[in-house]
Amino acid sequence: MAEIEFASPRFRYRDASDPYLASDDIVEYTVRLSGNGLVAEVLVLSHDTAGAGLPAFLERLGEDFRGWDGTRMWVNSDRDLGVEATWSSRGHVDLRWWITPSLYDKWSAAVVVQVEAGAEMSALAHELSSFFAL
Repeated sequence: MAEIEFASPRFRYRDASDPYLASDDIVEYTVRLSGNGLVAEVLVLSHDTAGAGLPAFLERLGEDFRGWDGTRMWVNSDRDLGVEATWSSRGHVDLRWWITPSLYDKWSAAVVVQVEAGAEMSALAHELSSFFAL
């Protein structure tokens, strides 16, 4: 069984005096992927800019519970965490999560987690919103 875990939120930063950063929440946290004997972990910085962050992405997926064509994707600004969402005809979404420690490292890891398209996806978005709220 594949899993993804968000852990150890370390700080939240917002600089209201800087117009570029005034609406940004910057959070440092750990992401751990596991499944079939694989365990990989990376320290991530995410910017949640005016609702464009990971919780907002997942919330939009939950609102679109009737499905979509193709793959939808979210990637953090440092490109060390990403998720690709693919609609399944059975009312579920396959979320392919991937991590890589930096653009210069030679490894990455990915797992696929299946989530029910409506309420379960919205609950996941809510959990992540709470996690990032610190």
